[in-house]
Amino acid sequence: MKNEKCEKIMDTFLALDKDERLPLSVSLHLLACPHCRSQVRLLTRAEHLASVPLSFAVDEGDSSVAAILRKLSRQESVPNPISLRRWVVSGILMVILMLSFALYTADSSSELKIAFYLVFAMIITTYCAMFIGCNIDFFIKKINTQDFSLSAAL
Repeated sequence: MKNEKCEKIMDTFLALDKDERLPLSVSLHLLACPHCRSQVRLLTRAEHLASVPLSFAVDEGDSSVAAILRKLSRQESVPNPISLRRWVVSGILMVILMLSFALYTADSSSELKIAFYLVFAMIITTYCAMFIGCNIDFFIKKINTQDFSLSAAL
């Protein structure tokens, strides 16, 4: 753990019931702290693996079980090379530059404006999709805890 706040966040996460929604404070901390985010991702993955029943029984003294446990203990998760701070800063910078270009070309033709705004919308949509795709491990917990009341009503 990095500090006392990280410990409190992890305690709060571990105190949650299965498929319970994450509190906003925990979500915000996980967005900002890559260490806690990777721990939550690994814990969620372990929970899902533990919930699947074994297809066959294995003897505890089996050497393959010990080899697998050694391999898992040596295996580390690959950290996200791009921090969330860089995602946010680059997104804000991108929007500011695009808006400044739009203001610079305000007196140009309407066809140019339409083309610019369509490209602007495509770039922002692609950027948001890439952000979610690159940080999908954080959003998995959110997806798994959604209450699909429409499907429950049917």
